[in-house]
Amino acid sequence: MTVLLLFVLFTLLLLVGVPISFAMGLSAVAILVLGGTVPLLVLPQRFFSSLDSFPLMAIPLFILAGNLMNVSGITMAIVRFANSLIGHVRGGLGQVNILTSLLFSGISGSAAADVAAVGSMLLPAMKKEGYKPEWAAVITAVSAILGPIIPPSLLMVLYGSMTGLSIGTLFLAGILPGLVIAGLLMAYTWYRADDIGGIRHPRANLSEVLPAFWKALPALVLPVLIIGGIETGAFTATEAGILAVVYALAYGLLARQLGFRNTYVFVRDAAISTSSILIILGGAALFSWIIAREGFPEQLATALQALTTNTYLALGLIVAALLVLGMFVETISALILVTPMLSPIGAVYGLDPIHFAVVTVITVLLGSITPPVAIILLLACRIGEVPYAKAMKPFLPYFGIVLVGLLIITFVPSVTLALPWALGVLGN
Repeated sequence: MTVLLLFVLFTLLLLVGVPISFAMGLSAVAILVLGGTVPLLVLPQRFFSSLDSFPLMAIPLFILAGNLMNVSGITMAIVRFANSLIGHVRGGLGQVNILTSLLFSGISGSAAADVAAVGSMLLPAMKKEGYKPEWAAVITAVSAILGPIIPPSLLMVLYGSMTGLSIGTLFLAGILPGLVIAGLLMAYTWYRADDIGGIRHPRANLSEVLPAFWKALPALVLPVLIIGGIETGAFTATEAGILAVVYALAYGLLARQLGFRNTYVFVRDAAISTSSILIILGGAALFSWIIAREGFPEQLATALQALTTNTYLALGLIVAALLVLGMFVETISALILVTPMLSPIGAVYGLDPIHFAVVTVITVLLGSITPPVAIILLLACRIGEVPYAKAMKPFLPYFGIVLVGLLIITFVPSVTLALPWALGVLGN
């Protein structure tokens, strides 16, 4: 009854427009006050202890590094390199859009940053070359979810900090799933090239590809440095964030794109973004503590086992529930909300925790492009000046393609675990 009342209060607060972080925190406070058995001094203790985590320090650092790299002209360098590689393929700039998102994800770690940076560059160019605006916006939105899958990923950092899993291993585990989704998107774009419109560029020769590669190299090197350093034990994920910031600052200064004023703005923006995440984490800590205190995760696991003992069926039900949640709740909030409840269930069914983590992150991400909320799709439509309703027709088949990718990743664990196995990070 306590957990039921907690969720009822939480839902009511959401319905009246209370931000999710405060809705979680206030519903938890109300339950403790009504119960009267727990001293209220526990509230600040639980709130701040949830934030006293060294890995969480990586979040503002990766956000700042991504912002600094973006302003330094690296996005345009990535676009030119991607265009030199596959601009001649059927789908032209649609293919370039997807490959750019894949490469840009190695410095942003955020779907919103990906769609803003890549969309502002490519959507006007795609319109100019005759691509249908609604198709261009949809391609930009669906490929933007690669940002939090390919390392470094803010969502992987969050999941790792909440569960104690190795962030470096989570980074590695996201690479092949990201490539699978990117490959499916590119194949479908090739198939629908005539409907998308636009023109194909001439095939670039080696004298054009090499200079483009050289200019994009700083962005391509950064994720290799981060993952390699973490997995070899040279530094932690937080120290990798520091390295990323120093690297981005050095690149920006050498490119003469950074000054005191815009660097200050990026530091301030990173602080604001991190503060909002930490407020959500604090509210979720109170919420999750009450749920754990009442034994709800164990009860949920028992109920699910009573429903089915089949591991894959249980996993399918979890994925379906997460997709529905992601349709209504912002990605970071949804991940923070469900992780404490679902990670014990994965253990009950004997699922590999790294595989389960990647499935959870990608499923919640898929919700961020799914109506009615669809924040990423809305942002792409706004940048491309496309009516939201007009984007629905091309969106549905692309959503189906990403869903196929999710199902492959969910039910073929080796897609996620192959790299960690190959590098000896996990035993197989």
